[in-house]
Amino acid sequence: MITVDDLSIRYPGQMKSVLNHVSLTIEQGTTLLLGRSGSGKTTLLHALAGLTPETIEVEQTGTVTRSGSVGILFQNPEEQFCMETIGREIAFSLENRSIPHVEMDERIERLLALVGLPLPFSTPIASLSGGMKQRLALAAVLALEPTILLLDEPTAQIDPIGQHELMALIFRIQKEHDLTIVLIEHQLDVCLSYVDQVVLLEDGSITATADPRDLFPQDYKELQTKGIAVPSLYPYTLETLPIDGPQAARLHVPSTVATAGRSLLHVAALSTKAPYPLTDATFSLQTGEWVMLLGANGSGKSTLLATLGRLLPNRGTYQLQGRPVHRYSRRRFYEHVGYVFQQPDLQFLKLTVEAEIDWSHRAATNVKRAALLERLELTSVKQQSPLALSTGQQRRLSVATMLGQTKDLLLLDEPTFGQDGLTTRRLMEQLQMEQQNGTTLVMATHDMELVARYADRVLVMEQGRITFDGRPSELFADVPLLERCQLQRPLSYQFQEVKRDANERVPVR
Repeated sequence: MITVDDLSIRYPGQMKSVLNHVSLTIEQGTTLLLGRSGSGKTTLLHALAGLTPETIEVEQTGTVTRSGSVGILFQNPEEQFCMETIGREIAFSLENRSIPHVEMDERIERLLALVGLPLPFSTPIASLSGGMKQRLALAAVLALEPTILLLDEPTAQIDPIGQHELMALIFRIQKEHDLTIVLIEHQLDVCLSYVDQVVLLEDGSITATADPRDLFPQDYKELQTKGIAVPSLYPYTLETLPIDGPQAARLHVPSTVATAGRSLLHVAALSTKAPYPLTDATFSLQTGEWVMLLGANGSGKSTLLATLGRLLPNRGTYQLQGRPVHRYSRRRFYEHVGYVFQQPDLQFLKLTVEAEIDWSHRAATNVKRAALLERLELTSVKQQSPLALSTGQQRRLSVATMLGQTKDLLLLDEPTFGQDGLTTRRLMEQLQMEQQNGTTLVMATHDMELVARYADRVLVMEQGRITFDGRPSELFADVPLLERCQLQRPLSYQFQEVKRDANERVPVR
């Protein structure tokens, strides 16, 4: 059990508290913390873990009491790694429990298999994809055998099938060991069937505590209007979902029409070496295309983006606007090409959010810069350090620094992770504006609904190779490929099929 009594938290240098007089009782079972990006969810999770105020410096009043040992999975798994290889990382957790060394190899192997990461113990952590790092961090936490498990968006960087597998694994372990789980998650359809209690946070205060079976049917439209994450399906199935309800309306996907432009980019037999393998990538891009990169964790999506961004040594043909990229100076190349890293804090240069936008948009007017901050809900934090923001806010800032610069090519590595429904929609609308202005977008994502709604074209990667290049509808029809690549058809696509089948069964009078 965890008891929170009148908890308030304010970060140093900030006028406004992140949490305001929060009181809460968490029983054994699963509690979901739900709210907008920046509503205080991660701060509350850190307080539940006992990280505030000692480890994370804050001004804190109120009390948090817990019975049992705690394990926490951070939103950014890199923040909790201590060692250089995956074997040593898990061994570090086992050493903290005084597990004999003769038992460690067997335990490490079992934990890696459990989380779907059967790699050699000597594998460098730095060589893993974001999703693979998330799996490793979970294995290291499970090695501690906590009785209270705190999870901050555990599926944020996991491939679609892996999201369901990971959730099933977590809750199987919960059932076997009677764990208390507190969870933050925006992909609600993968977790709500396991949740006993939803705690709704708005602007640092708890506004509701409810059973999910009561909360979502009653307050769906209100939550959606506020921009809070809502499920696409729960508590229904595709067959029982009311066709005139708000969830069915959300599953309507407008058709996209690709606009053919002039040739922008061509690569042939583009390859990199281990530990970031890319093998014989060959494709061309047109101006104004929106291409999405899909594939299982570790398939090479980030490697391809980094190679296109001239961040990794490579061999093969790479031409931009008909000219070999090695003939561009670095400065000239990046006048044409923008890059949004998977880890947003890697690209910040200035001391405040406002200074970051002023620098990246120095050709824009003050009015336009202020409007961008407002649109992406960063105005209230504009005087803060980018490194002090929540992960969701950092992600929006990292995308914002690349907007409106008339780039020919914009490379984006999972630009929507850590976002709620409203901020995801606003980010995608901003990217649509870039596309309409002629920018070609290449975006890695695990969100299949975004693929159905926005992509003109899809590249699917397997083990460093591109194995599919075509329209989203063509991909969704290729079930064996989807299964092999840990992908799944979006719910919107499945729902349209169910409706079509139902209409075909209606007898003609």
